[in-house]
Parts: sequence; C-alpha cells; structure tokens
Amino acid sequence: MVNITFEGGSGKAHVESPVKVTTKNGKTYATLVWSSENYDYIIVDDIKYENENPGGKSTFTVPVESLDEPLDLIGDTTAMSKPHEIEYRIIWNTGDEAEPEQDGSKTVSAVDKAAFGVRPEERPQILIDGMGPDGMLDLKYANGFDIASYGDHRLISIYGVGDYLLVPAGAKIPEITYEGNGGEVDITIIRQPVERTYLVSTSAMDLADRIERLGKVRFSPLRAEDWHLDHVRDAMESGGMLYAGKYRMPDYEQLSSQKCDLAVENTMIYHNPEVKEKLEELGIPVIVETSSYESDPLGRLEWIKLYGVLFDSEEIAGKFFDEEVAIVSSRVEDAGEGRKVAFFYVSAMGMIVVRAPGDYITKMIEMSGAKYVPDKETVRSSGNMGCINMQPEDFYAAASDADILIYNSTIDGEIGSVDDLKGLNPIFADFKAVREGNVYCLSGDYFQKSTGIADFVTDMCNVTSGSDEECTFLTKLE
Repeated sequence: MVNITFEGGSGKAHVESPVKVTTKNGKTYATLVWSSENYDYIIVDDIKYENENPGGKSTFTVPVESLDEPLDLIGDTTAMSKPHEIEYRIIWNTGDEAEPEQDGSKTVSAVDKAAFGVRPEERPQILIDGMGPDGMLDLKYANGFDIASYGDHRLISIYGVGDYLLVPAGAKIPEITYEGNGGEVDITIIRQPVERTYLVSTSAMDLADRIERLGKVRFSPLRAEDWHLDHVRDAMESGGMLYAGKYRMPDYEQLSSQKCDLAVENTMIYHNPEVKEKLEELGIPVIVETSSYESDPLGRLEWIKLYGVLFDSEEIAGKFFDEEVAIVSSRVEDAGEGRKVAFFYVSAMGMIVVRAPGDYITKMIEMSGAKYVPDKETVRSSGNMGCINMQPEDFYAAASDADILIYNSTIDGEIGSVDDLKGLNPIFADFKAVREGNVYCLSGDYFQKSTGIADFVTDMCNVTSGSDEECTFLTKLE
C-alpha cells in the first residue's frame, strides 16, 4: 500500500489513499479505487481502462512505470448532465507509508496488530539450542519490533515481517525450534559483524550516523548530491560509501562483487518482491524495517536501538535515545497552550496538501502545546494516509485564523518570502498568520534527518512561544 497525493478536478471525487500496488511478472500495477461510483473509464498513456466494479466504487487496475514519477490520467465521470473527461494527477508518497494510529505505549491495539502483524506473544516461543530468551531489549514507545537475548545471540522480531537471528562471529548456527512442537522456524540468519551494508531505507541513514556506525554502511540508495546529511555525503565523495541504485533497481553485480553482507529495506520493497528474492539468491540477507508505521514520533526514534544492536553500538544508541526523550519531555513540560498551527504545501495543481490529523508530524506540533489545524472534523482521510488534499477555499475556512503557518518545502522546494507564498495563491494574504508575520518554512533536509525529533519539537516550542531562539528546521519568512 502506498499513500498518494491526488490532484485535479473539483475535489468532490478522489482516488482513495493508500493505493494497493502489486507486482506481477516483473511489472508494477496500481489498483485505483475512487470515492465515487460515477467513473466509467480512465485513460492512462492513451490506453482506456474500463471500470472493474459496476454498481460500487469505480475501480481500475493500471500499470505503473515508476513510483518515482507522478501518474497522469483522464477520468470520465457520468455524474454531470453528460459524461465529462477530467484530468487528474497522482503523486506517490513513497516516503510516507501508511501510518496506523497508535497510543504510543507498549499496549497494542487492534489497529496496531493489523499494521504490524502477528507478535511473538501470539505464537509458540522460539527456542535457540533448546533454550528460551534470557532477556528483552527495553522499549518504551516503539510498537513494531522486539529484540530478545539468547546468550550471545540476539533475535530481532519485526512484526508482520519476520525474525532475524544475529549469530556472533565464529559461532555455529544454532538449532532453532518452536517450543512444544520442535518444528522448523523461518528465521533469517545474519552473521556478525555486518560490515558492508546496503542501507536502502534512507530514513535509517541518520540513525546509523548518530550511533557512529556509517563505516558499516558500504552502499547507498542515493547519489552524493541527493543527501542532506554531511557525513553521508562526505563518505560517498571519499569513496567510503558507494551508490548501489534505488530499491527497485539495485546494482546486483556491484553488491555481489563488493561482498555486501546485509540489505536493510523499507516496506517499499514489497512492490518489487523479485528484488528481495534476487538479493537473497546472492546470499545477502534482507531486513525489512517498518519504522514509518510508528505514528508516535518517539516510537520512530526508538528504532535507533535496533540499529544499535545490529551494528554493535547498543550503548551509544540507548544513550542518544534517552537524551532525546529528556529534551522532548522538558520542552513539553514548558509548552504553551492553544495556538493554532497549520502545516501544508501547495501542489503544482494548486491543491493544498496537509498532514492527516493524528500522524507523527501533527503529534510533534501538538507536543509544543499547539493545536493542529485542520482537525479531524474538517478533513476527510481515506485509510491511514499521511497527506490529504484540500481545495484552497476549504483550507481557508479551516486555517485562515491559524496563529502560525508552516510551509512544507520538502516536496516542491523552499519558498523564500511571504510574497512567494501569496504568489502561490492570493488567498494567503487574508490569513491571520500572514497579517501578523508568523509564517515559517520547513527546511528541505528535514525528512532525511530522522533523528531530529527533539530539535523539531524545540523549534515548535520556540515559534509558538514567540521566542527569538534560532531554530534548526524552521525559518521565519519576511
């Protein structure tokens, strides 16, 4: 499933998000389900596709060349007095996977189980050489994984994905069984130390940097010029880290010849399962991490502990996490109350794209004591999507009285002034925050700096309190 930004039309009908994406015979297909029953066909690349669900929500399955490029289509609606073709655009938010709502604690709701899959406590216990675990990694916020100790072995369980046994250097692979039945267990073996990782999950690169283990990452999914992380860019420019291709088209020859010993993917790999299969055929174990499923910001950050265990930097990871939690807690205690904050950008089609209320960005805004707008009563949300489209007039009704506007520059680039914002749509001139000079721009490097949660919350506390303290990610526009 991939979240989308949907553009075009009047805004009354839309393709629901997230969109189911599948791969068959090496080709990628998207199943587009409309909110309306009134679309009889769509046209993509001059090919007409008929409605697959007459009498229900209009549904179409179409091939997709790339999830890195927008999908333009024409939809024929019969909702008007006569059929009418309308142009639309779908933007694949591949960095924003479907995010289930969670309560931020280790108590797992039904929604969490649906998102993360079967948890260890719901299956027979895994035994290593006939013994159960002798300890568990302490986790306070993350819901998506656990790590158990079996002597010198560590068992990483990522819910809904799989289990990974870290085998110490020189040790034999132990006997692995389920308690009570002795049956075989499907576990990926990862021999330590891992020294030449293909770290495909870009959000994890900052985590590896923070625990001082970039030296264990040999292969990057981005070129040097595409990184905003100085240490990563320096490593690539010096040759310490190599570009090995994006998740869907890795350089298998390079990975094999350079003796890659681990690939860490995010759930986008499920859209190209043949890539995972090929990596495993080459003897490269594949971990699929699901940190983007954590809607609690500190839950996302706590995945740094998984990388600490994986890269033999557990103490540094734990210390960093505890320090960040302490900073967030202290800022939350001093947070102000009630100022309204809107976080958005303007799409190429003129739609206002906001974060879904309740996702991790809006939760960080609310940690500062602010109230995020638009709220759940104002915007529609199909599924657990990260982004929602709004017509400008609807956004005006919901956010024109916001005390603070934050423009998300990470999609279409930064804006340099309030006049630039007004140039995107003149209605912004009438917004309270524009009149009072409280407009900020989020820096374009934010989403690569995944450990910046405390900095972002601090920024929010500064801007909501009117502090003159310099911000890390937010720039005030004049």
